[in-house]
Amino acid sequence: MKIKRVRFIALRNNEHFQCQTEFKRLVEEFGAEALKILSLFDEHYLPLYQQEDEAILKIRKSMYTEARMEVDRQRDNIFRGMVGINKASLNHFEPEVVAAAKHLKILFDTYGNIKRIPLQEETSAIYNLLQELNGDYLNDVQTVGLEKWRDKLQQNNIAYQALIKERDEENVAKTKLKAKEVRAEIDKVFYQIIQRLEAQMLIEGESNYREFVRRLNVLLESFANILAQRKGRNAATKEEE
Repeated sequence: MKIKRVRFIALRNNEHFQCQTEFKRLVEEFGAEALKILSLFDEHYLPLYQQEDEAILKIRKSMYTEARMEVDRQRDNIFRGMVGINKASLNHFEPEVVAAAKHLKILFDTYGNIKRIPLQEETSAIYNLLQELNGDYLNDVQTVGLEKWRDKLQQNNIAYQALIKERDEENVAKTKLKAKEVRAEIDKVFYQIIQRLEAQMLIEGESNYREFVRRLNVLLESFANILAQRKGRNAATKEEE
């Protein structure tokens, strides 16, 4: 009874970790000692599995970095739009709108181009600006018609602060491990376990391992199908091009 092979190297990071997680659960369900792979599993596989988990955390952190950049870009655009609308309102046909715009211009000029200051200082500057827009300058905001812009700026600033908080929490689990290197190591141990199981089936017979291998092959087949489908889509795309 053979155990299916999968090109783990072709799996994406999350797919690879999911596959290893399901393999780990399967071994724990049947028992590493009962499968006679206790030493390989406990002493070699599990430490590498933990390292891969940490490496995935690092990758997710980089995703938050991209999200922060996008939110920062949005709030910069919103602030620029507010200033632009207010500048146009200086030429409004209604005197009260012009007066409100002049008052707001003083405030905007005080803060200057917030995009040029460091990001954390920018977050604080926007917070302080919003306090002003919701306080002494509230009537001017309403007169010029900047309420929705103000609210959107506030939403984006809160979103940016939330992403910073997530980043800081992840820094506790931060590691210098590289996913590619960890994956290569855990793959080696995985195949050592597979080879051990196949050798034991040759020596002892398949009866004690049949159900475990059957379910393992179902698991591996599902990830092989993911790779096959991706390969098919890529081939179709190239053909269209």
